[in-house]
Amino acid sequence: MYIQHTSHSGFMVFDGKFVLLFDCMNDIDIEKIKNKEIVFFASHHHKDHYNEQLATELSKYRTTYILSNDIEDSIPQKDLTCIMSPYQEVTLGPLHVRTYSSTDRGVSFFVELFGKRYFHSGDLNWWHWEHMDPSQLMQEESDFKTEIEKIRSLDIDFAFVPVDPRLKEHGILAVNYFEKTVQPRFIIPMHSFGEYSYYSDAKKRISFDSNKWIDCNQENQIIWKD
Repeated sequence: MYIQHTSHSGFMVFDGKFVLLFDCMNDIDIEKIKNKEIVFFASHHHKDHYNEQLATELSKYRTTYILSNDIEDSIPQKDLTCIMSPYQEVTLGPLHVRTYSSTDRGVSFFVELFGKRYFHSGDLNWWHWEHMDPSQLMQEESDFKTEIEKIRSLDIDFAFVPVDPRLKEHGILAVNYFEKTVQPRFIIPMHSFGEYSYYSDAKKRISFDSNKWIDCNQENQIIWKD
């Protein structure tokens, strides 16, 4: 099994004959995956999480689509697509998927495959913007913590969690709270907008053991292999 970061919040997980594509916004090397059982996940319709052109191109191959219900109008292959709202489950052979909600749009994904468990947050984040007033900030904090409480009991190996450089010093709020509450084995930062230097600084400021943090330093990087 290995994990490759594509860009921003995009990742490919290779395990056996399967490849899981999470929120890939950029084009990828299709030659590398065309003979795999492809599972294409998109947490919501925002262009930094869903690439409709890539989704359509992958319809030429053995691709199953697991999409948030806000993408329903642009489905490439309806007979091979699972449209999911928050708090739904689907099992496809060895793959089990459960959705949770977001603090922005769409869903987040809990995925089990061959004994490994992944959580991709989508836009489930503790949004702390400078322009927000105190009541808005309190609501954002409450919304995030309420949703994290619903996944507290999950046994997660790899958690993909937003660490957004646009939030400046507040970009690590979500990842710190997620690690403390859910305690996944590993944390993978995402939602970088290509500002990977921000992650180097964020890693120094996290409140948990940095050995749990898997570095994402560049696009198309293999970040984990076992």
